[in-house]
Amino acid sequence: MTETTTEQTTTYTVLFVDDEPNILRAIKRALFTMDITLLLAESGAKALELMKVHDVHVVISDMKMPNMTGAELLEHVAVTYPDTFRVVLTGYADIESTIKAVNQGKIHRYLQKPWDNQELISTVSEGLERVKLKAENLRLQKLTRLQNKKLRDINASLEQTVQKRTRQIKAVLHKLEKHNLALEQVLFNVISINPHINGKFAIEVSELASKLAKLARLEQGEIKQVRYAGLICELGLLGLNTGDFTAPFSKLNYQQQQNYLSQTKQAALMLAPADALHSVSDIIEFQFEHYNGSGLYKKVAKEIPVGARILAIARDYWRLVTGRMSGIEMTPRDAKLEMKKHRNTRYDGEFLDLLLEAEDVTTSTLLATSVKASQLKPEMVLAQNLYNDAHILLLPEGHVFTEATIQKLIHFEEERGKAFSIQIEPEQASSTITE
Repeated sequence: MTETTTEQTTTYTVLFVDDEPNILRAIKRALFTMDITLLLAESGAKALELMKVHDVHVVISDMKMPNMTGAELLEHVAVTYPDTFRVVLTGYADIESTIKAVNQGKIHRYLQKPWDNQELISTVSEGLERVKLKAENLRLQKLTRLQNKKLRDINASLEQTVQKRTRQIKAVLHKLEKHNLALEQVLFNVISINPHINGKFAIEVSELASKLAKLARLEQGEIKQVRYAGLICELGLLGLNTGDFTAPFSKLNYQQQQNYLSQTKQAALMLAPADALHSVSDIIEFQFEHYNGSGLYKKVAKEIPVGARILAIARDYWRLVTGRMSGIEMTPRDAKLEMKKHRNTRYDGEFLDLLLEAEDVTTSTLLATSVKASQLKPEMVLAQNLYNDAHILLLPEGHVFTEATIQKLIHFEEERGKAFSIQIEPEQASSTITE
């Protein structure tokens, strides 16, 4: 029997086999009301011939027939047409051999003579239902295989699309990152080139704030924000009169001090259009807030960005050391003692302790190995910001060197008459020296 589906088959075929013509006629009358194609065969050989040219779904055979018994016929059908539902019609005397055939899986059901017409119809219906279910199961399996193949094809195509989109997004993000780095570099240079604003002070504040942020185990992105906020922490001074910030803070009159503190609002306004610098802007804007809520905006500690609390400590440390607070330069030890007086009032004690307890936090962290521009190679990574003698930022930390940037630095070295001390990633620096 060939494979069929419930959608393709509208009429099912039943084959009845018996060597007695009157039995065949009786069967024809009994099954007359069923919507089936009924085939009749008087021998096993004739039945097999019919099954070669017809899709037979149910076969019912008498057990006792000459030349080929019903059990032998159904055994042959079980091998050649395993999907056909097989029923044997048996007398009481053949019941033992019939049960044996059932147990061996050669037949599905048996009916005893004389049969009951309703039972016969129910048996045929049962067989047809089983055939339909099996055909439907095969159809669904085939459909599932096709759908799975389509899903695999779709997934493969989707994976390729995702990979392509990922590469495109990474390329865009890389361009944006390079653009942002360039913007940050230009912004610092605008501040540093002003003769009344000390670029070296901003560099020292930025480095110390970055160290404190690392000791505080901030996320890498937060550390980067704190470092850059320190670098442009005095951006707002560009909007003030020089008389409001050139003298030590304690030497300014009340109004000048208020003007000096208003630099944070000026910086926030200047950075407002730059959405990417929103977090950096917040750090700068709230850097003069006091930990206990007595600062410019009267904010309590939980409302002050963590970066602003760190920046305040790094900024005031260097203001004390350089004399920008009182006009008198302090030693690092005296600066720390002075700041300790304001623990948990002006400064966050948790971050201040990092400054007070770490011996080397205020010293330079330059790598033990530096290289000249002529020793650089493409793909090397800059480990620290590179500034010129006027504290103008030439290249930001993390810059990946190219032939173009290397040649520019070589040209700068020739113009200044001496080599730069360029800090690159340690393993790259050691490989350069080894070579």
